[in-house]
Amino acid sequence: MNDQRLCWICEENVANTSEHALKRSDIVRAYGKGSYHNLKGKQPIHFKNGKQTKLQGANSDVIKNPKDLCKQCNNTLSQPYDRAYDNFIEYVVNNSELILERRFIDFAEIYGEDFPTQQSNLFKYFIKSFGCRIYANPDFNVPQDLISIIRNNLTHFSTGLKITMSIKNEVINYLGKQCFDFIGKSELLYYNLEDCPNQFRFSFSEHIGWFFINYFYLTPINERSGVEWISDRKVIFIGEI
Repeated sequence: MNDQRLCWICEENVANTSEHALKRSDIVRAYGKGSYHNLKGKQPIHFKNGKQTKLQGANSDVIKNPKDLCKQCNNTLSQPYDRAYDNFIEYVVNNSELILERRFIDFAEIYGEDFPTQQSNLFKYFIKSFGCRIYANPDFNVPQDLISIIRNNLTHFSTGLKITMSIKNEVINYLGKQCFDFIGKSELLYYNLEDCPNQFRFSFSEHIGWFFINYFYLTPINERSGVEWISDRKVIFIGEI
């Protein structure tokens, strides 16, 4: 792959940083910052395309995308989005029993009075995650509506991307309610639009334990996966898959 690809957000600077395919903060929360050799039998294993690889640490290249963003976009521009995500996941992990009981999340409980801005930042983190996933495949381009939202830091927008959030009881039954060291992404599904051969529909999920975040771009959501969200609800109701 060409190492001189442009950053998919600004489309001007060379992409000289590699975003983690599995978020580094989630890996660190589960396994720590040091060498994972010391974990011995509990050393995390990465599964992809039928191949198993023992992770050496949270910065292991096996969990990084090809270079996809410039330093400016990956650090300065998107840092508020990363923080919004980390605060969100910390809330999920620390309030798992409550979430499982009532099946909704109130963003004001996470972010306080600043929840409109912070849930917008959270959605932009999901755009960043989605865009990096798409850009890792040289056959795809990141949709322009998503690039515009990130690049211009828009607070009001329309987009083909919809997010839902879900619980997966199969994971709970097998690994328990506190299984937040089970981290991953599903297969990326894509389809051509019949009336626009160069445009694709996309869908995939990523998860921290039993908590799933589902991405649907230009494709109908799975209605059982939860209420669709584009940073436009104070309370999001969670589905079950």
